[in-house]
Amino acid sequence: MRTMLYAFLLSLGILKSQDILRLYEGKIQNSLNKTVNLKGCNLGNWLMLEMWMLNYADRGFADQYDFIKTLETRFGEEEAEGLMDIYRTNWIQGSDFDIIKSFGMNTVRLPFDYKLLMDSDEKPFRLKDDAWEWLDQAIAMAKKREMYVILDMHGAPGRQSGMDHSGRVGYNKLWSNKNHQKQTVWLWNQISQRYRKEPAVAAYDLLNEPWGNNERNLKKVILQCYRAIRENNDEHIVIFPGHTSGIDFYKNIRSVNLDNVIYTMHFYPGFFGWGSPKPYIHTQFIKEGLSTWKKKMESFNSPLLIGEFNVVLKKAGGGEMMRRYYDYYESLNWPATMWSYKVLNNDGGIGEGSWGMVTNEDKLEDIDLSYATKNEISQWFESFSRLDYAIDEDLKYWLTTNDKPAPLDALPPRPPALLEPLGTDALPSPWNVSDIGNSLKGGQKIENNNWTIYGGGDDIWGTSDQFRFVYQKINGDFSFSVKVDSLKDTHYYAKAGIMVRKNLNKNSAHGIINVFPGGSSEFGYREKSGQTMKAKSGPNFNGFNVMLKVDKIDKSLYFSIQTKNEWIEVEKLHIHNWGKSIYVGLATLSHDNSQLTTATYSNMQLNEQ
Repeated sequence: MRTMLYAFLLSLGILKSQDILRLYEGKIQNSLNKTVNLKGCNLGNWLMLEMWMLNYADRGFADQYDFIKTLETRFGEEEAEGLMDIYRTNWIQGSDFDIIKSFGMNTVRLPFDYKLLMDSDEKPFRLKDDAWEWLDQAIAMAKKREMYVILDMHGAPGRQSGMDHSGRVGYNKLWSNKNHQKQTVWLWNQISQRYRKEPAVAAYDLLNEPWGNNERNLKKVILQCYRAIRENNDEHIVIFPGHTSGIDFYKNIRSVNLDNVIYTMHFYPGFFGWGSPKPYIHTQFIKEGLSTWKKKMESFNSPLLIGEFNVVLKKAGGGEMMRRYYDYYESLNWPATMWSYKVLNNDGGIGEGSWGMVTNEDKLEDIDLSYATKNEISQWFESFSRLDYAIDEDLKYWLTTNDKPAPLDALPPRPPALLEPLGTDALPSPWNVSDIGNSLKGGQKIENNNWTIYGGGDDIWGTSDQFRFVYQKINGDFSFSVKVDSLKDTHYYAKAGIMVRKNLNKNSAHGIINVFPGGSSEFGYREKSGQTMKAKSGPNFNGFNVMLKVDKIDKSLYFSIQTKNEWIEVEKLHIHNWGKSIYVGLATLSHDNSQLTTATYSNMQLNEQ
């Protein structure tokens, strides 16, 4: 009866062929009772910038805030907004939607910043005159191609995590400022009023990765947003975001009758949890991790939006592994949108893997936002629409072919992990050691000036660290250099390098110059204890004939790396408030606290001045 009525109304032109999606018996369906599988990608770095996606992370710009603030300082707010409109016009166009559809996708998740709609600092609770320009444009381009859009508030008023992808590093005021919370709720009410009858909008994704506070406060704000949407008689699917702990805190809600609600999580096994980016990790995650989530979602009687995921590297399974994920999610009617459509890199080409479906084919133009003229910046932004794309053909093949991936059981099993150090030699005085942040207990083998360090730990990142630190406590100036001979590839982000630290607390201020197993280097720092760590890419290298060095002169640290017998100063760090004494030494990290990595060091020289 429902199908016949819909067909009759459709014939009269009362309804459109693509109607509002709804949940029915735990499945996403259209008005013809047909199950709809939402399969797609994120349009990252379009309406919310992330510096690494623009290949601009090592230019001193931590986030979108720094990027736009530089334009505003140099040219004024009006001119800066005009430049950003040129950027947005050229980053994504209709041809990009055509490419996305050619990958067999029917959905885009659209990350956007609240500042496109209003400015909470100057004119809160007031929409900009051109508030809907970019969301309307995205929806129109998708609708023309019979595709769906998931509206994703990636950056909320006050910012929801302090991470760069929420718009501003170290800024996390949504949860402590009730006015910001009211603005977020008000904005979703405005968005709902605008799109409540728009069938091309598949769902509202209320907050991206809202990890800046506890589950209780998250649930409170999400329920307020939900009510604000339903006040408009808006029947769109509303997506409740998970926390780092999951989604169980949404159970047994009695304060409001939930209807047409699904949930979302982001899974990056091999990069952020579950070990290293290898095929066996994804095999284990699909068999064990996702099967656990399958049971959980059956108890919620709801699909789970996998809002972000990507195996990234070809050696982790590439397109074939991505096909396994998409097939699994589709079998459960779970929406899935990989991160991301486009990510640029310096030299061009997909290479051994990319976070994007497409990237630049050739080397990128080099421009300095702090000094380039307005015309040069405008031309740079315009050039993004003229880029020759390198398309991930491996991914495209596996997402469009009728060929079936090899069974998971046919893949090589996980090799045995190193759980205990192969050496526990005593350190020569005055060296000491600490497994920072309760990382897996490591060890060391010492043969004259050749040191092998066994280190665990999940990461040196965010607001706290976990790694093995072999150190000395020094009061004055010094120069410390060391050669890194090797680093076991327990993870793409395993680290070996020189650390200078204010104290031994897991959230301590610090600076680190380190190498990764894949042949790249990085400088990372936390100026004050408890802050979110920032990083800058260093030079790449071939093999492990790499020298690292840090020099302390008065209240400054200078971090350098030597490749091809040439010292390159990577960064300078001011340490005015670190106290009279600091800790300097070797930092070794497996980036997988279920096992140890092995790093070998030699030619170590520490000279106090």
